Amino acid sequence: MRKALVLAVSAGAIFVAGSMWLALFPGVPPDLGGVPNLDGVAQRVGVPLDFGDHLDGWLLRGARPGVIVLLHGYGRDHHHEWRYAQSLRRDGWTLLAVDFRSSRGRRRKPTTLGFYELEDARSTLDWLEHDPRTAGQPIGLFGESLGGAVAIALAAERPEVAALAVDSPFANGRLAIADAARLEAHVPAWPTAPLARLACELVTGRDPYALDAVAALRRYGNRPLLLVQSAAGDRIGLGQVDSLEQAAGAHAERWRVPDAGHNRAWSLHRVEYERRLRAFFRRALT
Repeated sequence: MRKALVLAVSAGAIFVAGSMWLALFPGVPPDLGGVPNLDGVAQRVGVPLDFGDHLDGWLLRGARPGVIVLLHGYGRDHHHEWRYAQSLRRDGWTLLAVDFRSSRGRRRKPTTLGFYELEDARSTLDWLEHDPRTAGQPIGLFGESLGGAVAIALAAERPEVAALAVDSPFANGRLAIADAARLEAHVPAWPTAPLARLACELVTGRDPYALDAVAALRRYGNRPLLLVQSAAGDRIGLGQVDSLEQAAGAHAERWRVPDAGHNRAWSLHRVEYERRLRAFFRRALT
């Protein structure tokens, strides 16, 4: 009996440890969504970080004044952003996509739901403002999911961001973990979310609840904003969708897509999605 109990506890510990490892270091498939890979025509750049490290970036030069930074979501890398770049590129914008350190292959950082990712986004903006190819140009941000929440937080603290478009950001880290537990893992949000928070803090030293996109949206002010939200409730609950729309304010362009799962609006309604995205940046950055 005792031996069986020890085996059961050991198996449970291994399962929890494995699940935590997968959550912090998810697989990153090069998901292009059926569009051409723009790596071959983009210029590979290095965005400097502290301690001699750097982010990998892919710069697509455009003839039109204006730079749009593309920030990917959880368990993705810059390849996922090429689906949005296809249409934006036709309008002549300069585009920059980067891999967060939590998605790269070498010296990878754990996913922190905002801490390392926001540091990476800040460094990207600093690099853009000082690089002679992009300095002095108006800057727009586009982010999806985790990248959307990071884009909101970055724009709120950096007034030089002229326009912000986000797709399916989470409202805050606490709700992101709770909804993921409830809607994806199909386990109770309590005590799953607090335990996941504790485990993340023990492993990374960072609080995954810390990023609050709703509070950041309120600080963003009346600058141009496009908020695209999936309303199928498969990963982010409608409570988060509602709170983000309220924080966005009356001036924002809001598109809630009833039949779309998380970040699925482009796949289901590509023509309308690209029309809205292109029109937004043409108005906001010109």
